[in-house]
Amino acid sequence: MSKLKRILKSWEKIARPSLQLQGFKHYGKDGFGRITHGDVFQYFLFQPHRHTDSFTVEVCIRPLFCENGEHLNLRPGNRLGYMATRPGLDKWWTCTTDEETDKSVNEALLLMNEFAMPFYNSTRTCTEIIQSYKKNFLGRNKFGNRVNWGSPGYECFDFGYIYLKVGDYKKASEEFEKCYQMVSSSVRESERSFAEKYQHLHQLCKTGSKEVDEVLEAQIQKSLENMNLKKWLYADIYKTIFQQFLSPVEQSEVETILKSITKNHITVGADQLARSILVLADGNITELKKIVDSNYLCDPRDVI
Repeated sequence: MSKLKRILKSWEKIARPSLQLQGFKHYGKDGFGRITHGDVFQYFLFQPHRHTDSFTVEVCIRPLFCENGEHLNLRPGNRLGYMATRPGLDKWWTCTTDEETDKSVNEALLLMNEFAMPFYNSTRTCTEIIQSYKKNFLGRNKFGNRVNWGSPGYECFDFGYIYLKVGDYKKASEEFEKCYQMVSSSVRESERSFAEKYQHLHQLCKTGSKEVDEVLEAQIQKSLENMNLKKWLYADIYKTIFQQFLSPVEQSEVETILKSITKNHITVGADQLARSILVLADGNITELKKIVDSNYLCDPRDVI
């Protein structure tokens, strides 16, 4: 059995039940994640060591309204060991045998709950991210050195969008101006090609036009596509599914049914409708199917 398979087997047994109730589900081949109501993707990845029977955990968030490519950016975030120890020491857990792996996973889960979850619960929205990021009069932010917010000097590529999302156009304009200056003066032609884009975003902040919402929504949709999250539901919806339906078979079936709700067929918000259906069904999958099969009680607005 490969190191990753042994780690995931142990994690499924020990940690998954508790994290499911916080809206996390399996992501990719080596991680778990959730999408918050504020359109922030929060996830953690298992990274087996290349040469030894050990692993570490990367704890990360990616605002979907920021730029996200097909390759995951591991910042803002940090390795779990750096988050949990002072003065921030890397930590690798052994996974040579099933018994050792179980012990390691138990330890990692305790640290996840103590250090990673407070980070996640403080970065669910753009406003919370800013509150966690900004420094006090002593020059320290909420998580100190335990969280890496990005490569020094390059945080502007995220925080331009974050300030734009929260509606602070002045700060957003300043961040996009930094982006523009950086790419326009680059020696790489591929980077200079983005200068017009950041100049446009910089100018957009000055007008505060309705185009801002369109830009942010387009960025969210692009991120969902690039990160293979198009068919994901929000974390609070998964949390309700896992709480109300105890059978994995029913959980999967309910998820599939709720994913089938698309904006093209209804006149209300798909996520809002899914939440309302779960409330009415109250853990009864037969009732849930009846609601959906009845074309949402003939009118989705009646469900809500």
